[in-house]
Amino acid sequence: MTQPEPTKTPRLARAALVAASLIAGGGFLYMVKLMHDMAGHMGAMSGQMASMAADMRQMRTDMSSLARDVSDIGTQVRTLPVMAADMRGMRQGMERMAGVVTRSGEQIEQMNPMGVIRQLVPGEGR
Repeated sequence: MTQPEPTKTPRLARAALVAASLIAGGGFLYMVKLMHDMAGHMGAMSGQMASMAADMRQMRTDMSSLARDVSDIGTQVRTLPVMAADMRGMRQGMERMAGVVTRSGEQIEQMNPMGVIRQLVPGEGR
């Protein structure tokens, strides 16, 4: 009995099966690498989102502070006419006081204080 001669068909089928297995294994490894990279990017994105949320909280605090400052400025601007009237009144009062001081000085000069003092000192010759 002689053995039948092996045909090329099973060898070709085996080679095709090995090639398909290698391609499928390579595809699977590539998918695993993609999933790993995607998980890393998702982690980095989560960190950036947390940082952005902290920045937004700080921005909200700054905006609240700015709104209070603008409100305070608005209050101060509304009081400007009253302050201007007070300043005018103070200036007029100072002008009146300057007039009184000037007139008093003139009166003192006319009165001749040294003459008055001489009159008050007893025993001075007149």
